[in-house]
Amino acid sequence: MKNIDKVLDEAKAGMMPFNSWELLPKESPEAFAAFVVYRDLGFGRNIKLAIEKVADNSSYSQSYASWRKWAVDYRWKERAADYDRYDEQMKQNEHRKTIEAQGEKHREVTGLMLDVAKKKLQTMNPDDLSAGGIVEFVQTAVKIQNDNACLMQTSGLTPNVKNETTKQGEFNFVADFKGL
Repeated sequence: MKNIDKVLDEAKAGMMPFNSWELLPKESPEAFAAFVVYRDLGFGRNIKLAIEKVADNSSYSQSYASWRKWAVDYRWKERAADYDRYDEQMKQNEHRKTIEAQGEKHREVTGLMLDVAKKKLQTMNPDDLSAGGIVEFVQTAVKIQNDNACLMQTSGLTPNVKNETTKQGEFNFVADFKGL
């Protein structure tokens, strides 16, 4: 009869949407508490280490044989592996959320910086630029344009770039800078 109950519990566990590392039907509180100790040891876990971890606690004064029986009856290895997968997935999800939040902050700050730069460029008098300032300006603009093109290319996007041919020793200025 006990084997039938075990088979039924396993079948229910396979069909029911619950986490296998939670208290199972018919699992005693003592057996579940022992499982939690075992589960929380991590990848190097074993029954002996779990018993040693709680050896000073009299409420866990069960023998190795009792813990071994619980481990077999309540599928500790499988449940601990399920928990490890769940725990790793939660860590990855949290890491992804952190990266996305940082990316959003970076986009926000970059947007603000570009707005400030745009305002400055719109109010700037081209006559105030020195020859060296113009060169630096152009180099910076070309670098940003190239970086953006590379980013779009690696993202699978295609930038809308005109196919202009430039001869050696010739600069190709953006329309706003023609005549400087």
